[in-house]
Amino acid sequence: MSKANGEKASLLVSHLIEEQLRVLPTSVATILQPVTNDFAKQVGEKLLLRRKRTTLKTGSGGNIVMEYAEADGTELDFHGSISVLQENPDQQHSYLRVVVGNTLLAVELCLRQYKIDDMRLPEIQFLGHVVDAILNANVFNIREDYIPAASFDDLIIDKSLNGTPLFGDGNTQGFMEFGDAIALLQWLARYLRGQRNFVSGGDAG
Repeated sequence: MSKANGEKASLLVSHLIEEQLRVLPTSVATILQPVTNDFAKQVGEKLLLRRKRTTLKTGSGGNIVMEYAEADGTELDFHGSISVLQENPDQQHSYLRVVVGNTLLAVELCLRQYKIDDMRLPEIQFLGHVVDAILNANVFNIREDYIPAASFDDLIIDKSLNGTPLFGDGNTQGFMEFGDAIALLQWLARYLRGQRNFVSGGDAG
């Protein structure tokens, strides 16, 4: 990868991470908010997302065109989702795992798109293993052959973690906490924003 392309890729990924970090607090705050009837009422009867208006073509020769779209949009079952938290507050961990995990997945996908995941930087290798665990139902499954160093702060990933949960569920401890994941993303954003001469380290596999 050329210097110019590498710099652009680094900036694009850092921008994506910063966007995720800007929006993520809203999701986390909603999940951690004490669930009350007043909180649910603030949303209203329905939580709707608009849809694009499309055309539905019917008929044969005349090919009659009529406008078609759901009247209000697509409804999200907010009240059903909140009810789960009301009935079982421990579900906060699974909700947080989903929203934080989705952010990590988006960032790793972007790194792979621009081949930045080839770098043998321990923190980037660390993220790759974290995402593999997310895709494996929140459990590490690390292959037995050589893997490059994968660490972040005092957290080290190696083959001894096979079968270990990535995130805990409130009862069972996980390898890392949600705050560790956010700290990793913040570190990656700063690192990539500062990159001015990215050169792929080759296949890290």
